[in-house]
Amino acid sequence: MSNINELDSLRQEAETLKNAIRDARKAACDTSLAQATANLEPIGRIQMRTRRTLRGHLAKIYAMHWGSDSRNLVSASQDGKLIVWDSHTTNKVHAIPLRSSWVMTCAYAPSGSYVACGGLDNICSIYSLKTREGNVRVSRELPGHSGYLSCCRFLDDNQILTSSGDMTCSSHLGLRILAGHDNRVSCLGVTENGMAVATGSWDSFLRIWN
Repeated sequence: MSNINELDSLRQEAETLKNAIRDARKAACDTSLAQATANLEPIGRIQMRTRRTLRGHLAKIYAMHWGSDSRNLVSASQDGKLIVWDSHTTNKVHAIPLRSSWVMTCAYAPSGSYVACGGLDNICSIYSLKTREGNVRVSRELPGHSGYLSCCRFLDDNQILTSSGDMTCSSHLGLRILAGHDNRVSCLGVTENGMAVATGSWDSFLRIWN
């Protein structure tokens, strides 16, 4: 009987917490998207068409990221390749073989000197594109997560952010761990000046860190 009473008490406590969260959300919601954009001019219908088709991967492409020059980009595929492309010519600049084909994210450093990737190996692998040799090899491996890597983004050549299925976002090399989500962190974004980070999670929350 005591177990039933305890269960009822826990249910009541959970309901109270849900109501408190709902009230806190309402208090923080000072506007809506429609209200915030009411005075903006409509952008009209956007006409988009294919400009280039980059062919070369043999399996699912899981991620891509533009370089800061808006010309080169990197793509990650489960064919076990990380490819750096010249989008103007459609040529492959680098085709990098990966140790694990279960890649889920990739990133291009703002300087254009490095690319990174990670996935189900729980490791963020960084490759230097400054090599004078033909083959691009791993220059750093960052094994700090206990779950898969869902996203990675460079802050500069010395710092990179990673988000993971272990519910954390890390600033490498091990500088800081951002813990606060209650479920897998699936994506992240960084402001242009690098002063704020946004993370999205399976817990239905978007968190902003600075």
